[in-house]
Amino acid sequence: MYKDLLTKKFFEDNPVKDITAQQLVYTQIQIPMVSEFVSDFVRKYDNRADEEREKLLHENDPDVLLKMLRGKCDVINHHLLHQRILAHEEILLPRILEMFKTSLNPVFIENTVKILANTKKNYSEDLLKMLDEIRSPYAMSLVCITLGFIADEEAIPVLMEKFEYFRKLYPQENYEQGPLHGLIKLYERFHYQK
Repeated sequence: MYKDLLTKKFFEDNPVKDITAQQLVYTQIQIPMVSEFVSDFVRKYDNRADEEREKLLHENDPDVLLKMLRGKCDVINHHLLHQRILAHEEILLPRILEMFKTSLNPVFIENTVKILANTKKNYSEDLLKMLDEIRSPYAMSLVCITLGFIADEEAIPVLMEKFEYFRKLYPQENYEQGPLHGLIKLYERFHYQK
């Protein structure tokens, strides 16, 4: 069906650019242990976030967690914050998705797309419906990566359209790299699954 739109030629004609925000987010979703490893390494030499870590391990207040998600959390505790958000997924995700549509906060945007790739419920239909309502091109670009991890084949033409949209309207911003990484993941998922 749609997976046949993804050809080797498409990827040869549209290579991944080196060292982009999209590439970093893709890697953090693909290999979440990287963030944990880096955080544990930093923690050996710097105790700046130890107190916050202890508090975060027991935090259950949705408002506090949302505030932390928007940047009030040390980066070395982000993976713990994501775990706490996921522990309260049913309450927090509807609020987060609503905020995501209008957010221009890169920390919130990056945290959200990483969380959405790991939820119990698959939010791909919600994301596809709201894709054109997302105010930030950066957020729209990154959510395309998440869709690559969680969406069905029906997302392929949507991501191809977003790839072209970003390539034409934002040629200097690397935003097309989000849909491209999403398409790469969809290709891996649907062409190599046996």
